[in-house]
Amino acid sequence: MRRGTRRAMAILMMMTSSVMLAGGLASAHSQLLSSSPADGATLVEPPASVVLTFNEALIPDVDSVSINDESGNVVASQSITPDGAELRVPWPSGLPAGTYQVAYRVVSGDGHPVVGAINFTISGPRGAAPSSAPPSPRPAAATVTEPGEAGALGGLAAAGLAAAAFLAIAVGVVLVVRRRRE
Repeated sequence: MRRGTRRAMAILMMMTSSVMLAGGLASAHSQLLSSSPADGATLVEPPASVVLTFNEALIPDVDSVSINDESGNVVASQSITPDGAELRVPWPSGLPAGTYQVAYRVVSGDGHPVVGAINFTISGPRGAAPSSAPPSPRPAAATVTEPGEAGALGGLAAAGLAAAAFLAIAVGVVLVVRRRRE
């Protein structure tokens, strides 16, 4: 291989690597790191608030949280302004003992919506009966994007296709330049 061809191929490989790396980074979304109370916890008394901590700062004014009872009924819903990567949800007073789901919809720093939920049980003071509804299956906490948006795998696939297209065009340019020199 000629020196110029080797140099062009090295530049091409560096550019392709950077495109693939950028595609992988751009597809990352916020993820729930921890919650207080923890997902699946059993509490004797209701918490003063529920704290959701994410791996990155959230975009303010577009976050919402709903508190659902074990039958799936919304007992409280509110917009919460995040404090960086943290959402603090005040717990409503007067809710009976039982199992509750705190469902959230937040927007990542990259602008993608992320939804999920945590569940916990409030057993109440001794002798207090939980609400009479039978417990519903506990949905797993999830981190998903809104329908119609590419998730992390979709973003990687798009980056891979872009890199392959770029590589094909670059190889074509190198071959045309090479033929003209011959």
